[in-house]
Amino acid sequence: MMGRSWTRTLVLTATLAAMLGNAQAATGNPTLGTNLPSLGNEAYAVVTPQQEKQLGADFMRRARHEMNIVHDPELNQYLENLGQKLVAHTSAAGQHFHFFIINTPTINSFSVPGGYIGVYAGLILTARSESELAAVLSHEIAHVTQHHVIREIAQSKRFSLPAMAAMLAGLVLAGTGSPEGGIATIALSNAAVAQTQLHYSRGFEAEADRIGMQTLNATGYNATAMPRFFKLMWNATRFEPNIPAFLSDHPTTAYRIAYLTNEAEKFPHHPPANNTAFFDAQAEVRVISSNDPDDLVVYFRKNLASGHYLQRDAEQYGYALALARDQQFAPALRQINDLVARHPHYRLFRLAQAEIEMSAGEYATALGRYAALLRSAPDDVAVMQRYAAALLETGHARQAHTLLRTALRADPDSATLHKMRAVAAGDTGRLLESHRELAEYYYLNGDTAAAIEQLTIARRYAGNNYYYVSSVDARIRQIKEQAALDTAP
Repeated sequence: MMGRSWTRTLVLTATLAAMLGNAQAATGNPTLGTNLPSLGNEAYAVVTPQQEKQLGADFMRRARHEMNIVHDPELNQYLENLGQKLVAHTSAAGQHFHFFIINTPTINSFSVPGGYIGVYAGLILTARSESELAAVLSHEIAHVTQHHVIREIAQSKRFSLPAMAAMLAGLVLAGTGSPEGGIATIALSNAAVAQTQLHYSRGFEAEADRIGMQTLNATGYNATAMPRFFKLMWNATRFEPNIPAFLSDHPTTAYRIAYLTNEAEKFPHHPPANNTAFFDAQAEVRVISSNDPDDLVVYFRKNLASGHYLQRDAEQYGYALALARDQQFAPALRQINDLVARHPHYRLFRLAQAEIEMSAGEYATALGRYAALLRSAPDDVAVMQRYAAALLETGHARQAHTLLRTALRADPDSATLHKMRAVAAGDTGRLLESHRELAEYYYLNGDTAAAIEQLTIARRYAGNNYYYVSSVDARIRQIKEQAALDTAP
């Protein structure tokens, strides 16, 4: 459950659609689907749906390679579930979306063509409820469903698909902690639309606000969460040199928040959302994003002693994780065992219990818990990933190999699962498969050269088996073609 540390540097990132915006502000009554723009054929004459999807996939491979993306299965599952719940109440229900967390303290988020939406750890720690996090996701989802990027490309005759790819690369660099490189790339690739971006971005942001509130309402969240969180973000970042793009593009942010507050009141009021899962996720984000385990333990201990928390169980959960990260396994187990005793059917606490037991060397007990969790939730990818990792660690590679095959059917784009299956295949003597899985791991992480190298090695183990040789050769050709596209001017 632990992640890499980050430094407290506010980096300049951008909501991609905001950088490229090009529509007039739209207003309408709070009904899903009203006053939506007519996309027409002009946009898709410049960027087809397949090209839009490819741009997003290319971006994601670069992002995995350069950004400090969180690989924690429970956190990823929480954000993905929340995002998909919102998408189900939009015009894009059933289409591909992927939500992920970047482990930096930036208070921001962004959306990319193809349905890829990134949220920074700093934003999750700033939010005070699930509805506020859902408001940000709804805003970003609207940028994707309204095709703001391709609408800009369609209108700007001077803006090309290669320039779009370059801007996406700049967005990745801007999120690595070295903003100068990203800003330079963005500035060069965005020169063609520099004259119109401010005017149009306001329109896109207004549209994303309006449609985002419709999505919130349709999903059962209060639309008031959007202006409330925007105000919170504005207060948290207004004196920083680089504030979130979807706030900085509005010089009259106070007016915008006031307007949205008034508009949100026109929506029906819903009962408050259950924030249990959100507070647990927030506690875990705090743990993985800290670079000082000792301070982290003191932080949670003081909060629990003083009552300074929004939900006690979530604070105790964070305390247990912090103790385990500080290798204080005995007190960590006392905390998590108490939580499990009081919430025996809550899967998140039971997973943490097994994970801490593994860290403490109580392998047999932990494996038994994982097996029980899998029986109760056979389709849960987070459970499968944790259990498979424990099986690999304890020398049960064959069992892990079988389990990872099931996990990859559910999540075929998980670089982590491909790497784990490569290990399991290697440990069980399946060398061709091991190198093929490792190739997919490298490919998904944006390293096409290493992927081709692994496939070349895999080919040696194919022998004279025509099917295996043809399959490996075909994959090499696919990746080489993709590598050529990635390096094209």
